[in-house]
This record gives sequence, structure tokens and C-alpha cells, in this order.
Amino acid sequence: MDQATGIFHLFPPGDLTALAVFCLIWLGYGHMVRWFGQGSINAGLHTVRVLWMRSMLMRDNRITDSSLIGHVVHSASFFASTSLIAIGALLGVLTGLDRLQPTVEGLALSVPASRQLLEIKVLLPLAVLVHGMFKLTWALRQLNYTVALIGAMPPAPIPEPLCTELADHVGGVLSSALATFNDGIRAYYFALVGLSWLAGPWVLVVAVLWLMAVLLFRQFGSTVAARFGAARRLVEAAHGRPPVPGPGDGAPR
Repeated sequence: MDQATGIFHLFPPGDLTALAVFCLIWLGYGHMVRWFGQGSINAGLHTVRVLWMRSMLMRDNRITDSSLIGHVVHSASFFASTSLIAIGALLGVLTGLDRLQPTVEGLALSVPASRQLLEIKVLLPLAVLVHGMFKLTWALRQLNYTVALIGAMPPAPIPEPLCTELADHVGGVLSSALATFNDGIRAYYFALVGLSWLAGPWVLVVAVLWLMAVLLFRQFGSTVAARFGAARRLVEAAHGRPPVPGPGDGAPR
């Protein structure tokens, strides 16, 4: 109990508030979009992926589908490897804080931080990147499961309702993999924002709120969201499915 109290004493009230706001948005954004974002691009993408798997199962030549999955696997591998490099760089910063501290104190917009608090400020983006690396490696595992399922698919034509059931399940595994991949990519954004804590607690609050606004705009209010929503409804209609409300239900801008 005394140790926990001592740790909290390292944080001035402004820094503690900024850290709480950052963690709430960082850990809560993905869940918020999944729980309440039925009109988001990510929600619509699940339907598109299921229809993609259905189209794949209806044709014998699946080379294009394998190439597309391979591209995603390559992207996930690249970002997972890059996150290791970024983690190593931040570990190097931790070992050189004595040289960094005067520079940070010159940039800070608040009271200069103690050595212990400065270490915590560097550990924040480091923790975000480590969390993102685990997300990216888990996404890779799930993509490998998807590849195995695609390779095991029987040749076309596949009778109903087996075709629809297979598409739903394989599309679900693929959507889970890419949702986890998105979580890993967002770690880069939040790690960069986390570095702004070095300039002061309120800089961190403004930066993370700005990042959340940008991410939400991309999901719900961007031109891409409008165009994607219109295209998704046309794809659903072409497959004989009733359109599901999603982003871009209004006219594209």
C-alpha cells in the first residue's frame, strides 16, 4: 500500500490526469468502435470479407485470393518487425536519459519532471508499442489460420448451405485477424502521441483527443467512409443480400 502511494506521489495532478485520459482512450477506442460503431468502415468490412469468401468458394481459380491474403500477411510481418526496432530505440532512450533530460526540460510547458517521472513518460510509448507488437503477432497467427482454411476449401461448386456457412466462418476468422491487425497499427499512432507527454501533461491530453477525433472522422465522416458505404451496399445487392446501414448512407461528398 505504501509503495503504491509512493508511486502515485511521483505524478503531479496534471500528469496523473493526462495519463488517465490517454489510457482510457488508448484502451477503450477499439472496443468503443466495435460496440457502438455499427456504421463504421470496420463493421462494414466484415460483411465485405464474408462476401469475398463466398465469391472465392464459387470459383476454381483462387490464385488472386491467395495473393491478396499473402499481401496482408506480409504487411503484418513488416509492422511487427518494425515495432521491434521502435521498441529497441526507446530502450536506448531510457539508457540515455541523463543526456536527454536537459533537452526535455527545455521543451516542457510545465514544471520540469523528476528523473523517475521522465522514465515513466518514456515507458508509456514503450508499453504501447509492446502491446501493439503482441497484437500484430497475434494477427499473424490468425492470418495463418485463415490461410490454412482457404487451402482446405473443397473445389467449386460447393452446394448450399455449406457454401454460405463456410464463407461466414472463414470470413469471421479473417475479420478477427484484421481487426487485431488494426489494433496493432493504432499502437503506432498512440505511441507517437504518447511521446508528446514529454512536452507537458496538457499537450498529451490535447494530442490524444485530437487523435481520437481523427480516427473517428476516418471511420464515420470521411469521404472514404461515404464511398465505401455506397460500394458495400451495391456489393450486397449484387449478392442478393439486403443492404445493411453503414457509413456513407448519405450522398458521397
